[in-house]
Amino acid sequence: MENLNKNILIGAGVVALILVAGWVFMGSPSHPLPIAEGDTIASWDFTGTYKDGGELEKKANDEIAREQSLLGGDQSGKGDDPTDYIIYVSVANQYELLGNGKAAYDNLGRALKIDSTKTGLAWRNLGALMEKLGAFNTARTAFSRAVEAQTGVMEYHIARLQFLMRHFADDTTAIESAFIEAQKTFGDAPEILQIKAEWKEKIGRYDEAIAALQKMEQLVGSRNEGVAREIARLRGL
Repeated sequence: MENLNKNILIGAGVVALILVAGWVFMGSPSHPLPIAEGDTIASWDFTGTYKDGGELEKKANDEIAREQSLLGGDQSGKGDDPTDYIIYVSVANQYELLGNGKAAYDNLGRALKIDSTKTGLAWRNLGALMEKLGAFNTARTAFSRAVEAQTGVMEYHIARLQFLMRHFADDTTAIESAFIEAQKTFGDAPEILQIKAEWKEKIGRYDEAIAALQKMEQLVGSRNEGVAREIARLRGL
């Protein structure tokens, strides 16, 4: 009986270790952005620009400690009292400078548990982090959620469009839909038209790329030599 109990305990320990390993690899199941099916993260660590073993690394760690000490303020966001949402996003940025992807992911998740529906910042930053870690399906969800949360922020539309063009160029339906959504919100914004010209060229629709650039030039109201050269180049393709 004693051996049986030992075997049961050993087996339970092995299961627990497997579960913990799965949690570490895939991210907490309670995280607002779980790792998408089909994505794998070979390593949560990457080369951080502040990971120098010296002054920059100390600066980032000191900033993390300082910001964490501000948690629990009145949440007004006024003056020197940032909201916990902003603190978690900022702490995540510091961890990203240190190349600690898991800590950045966790802190952005904490921000999203405070606000996942009205503010797109943490979603957008998660998209960039997941792209860096090679979890492209997860990143795609994050960029889309940023747009859903704050559809009136052009930066989030641009981030999603550029990401889709980099990693999901074959999904032309999704990209065209993203352009339609951006145009519905911002009309013929020059920033969106420039990206559209890049996209149309990428898929070989040069006339539409030229039209987008010409429209952009009209909206700006002045002739741009760089745009003129681009149009001439496209006409030669």
